[in-house]
Amino acid sequence: MDSPTYGLIGRGRLARHLAHYLALEGCAVAVWHRGLDTDPATALAGSEVVLLAISDEAIAGFAARHPGFGERTLVHFSGSLVVPGIVGLHPLMTFGPELYDLATYRTIPFVGERGGVGFPEIFPDLVNPHHELNPADKPLYHALCVLSGNFTTLLWGKAMSDFETRLGLPGAALVPFLSRTAANTVAHRDRSLTGPLARAEHTTIGRDLEALQGDPWQEVYRAVAQAVGPTEAQP
Repeated sequence: MDSPTYGLIGRGRLARHLAHYLALEGCAVAVWHRGLDTDPATALAGSEVVLLAISDEAIAGFAARHPGFGERTLVHFSGSLVVPGIVGLHPLMTFGPELYDLATYRTIPFVGERGGVGFPEIFPDLVNPHHELNPADKPLYHALCVLSGNFTTLLWGKAMSDFETRLGLPGAALVPFLSRTAANTVAHRDRSLTGPLARAEHTTIGRDLEALQGDPWQEVYRAVAQAVGPTEAQP
């Protein structure tokens, strides 16, 4: 299959990472974003595949406002939305402020919509693992991604910040704990849980909740404890 030429819409983190990855792979890619005083369909006239690396709320409206893309293939990267007429391919990865190396990009799984255009048709030159999902399951898929990724990011960020500002400990002291927690989760999954939640130590859980009195994260701890299993701790 011949390599398509790509047009990329956006300038956020995902757009920057996608543009960098495609460039590393030697793919032809042109970029347009709202800061440019040109019509996107005109600016990307030579692009066969147009990648919409924009917010979920903007995807359908953008396509409707720019009918000049005509018969070109449009692709969005939302893990939650199904948009008629636009191919959905979600990169199952978190994208930080720093760009990654080629080996890292090649490990990113892409999740497409079963029955639609697949990853190999959109990116014939890329070697990423790819999977298909029933479109009706995308909201649940996305909710699980947010729970596992963004929620843990917030929790570790909270712990690091409070170590430094409330306890006088270096936030970096948590890094070995974080690394081993991730490794144990990958290796053992359900058997990696430790501490009072794993042992149903209600007194310890109650003491933890008391220590978080007045902290909005107290309810997060309580909700997680209840999700793991009913406890007697109700301070």
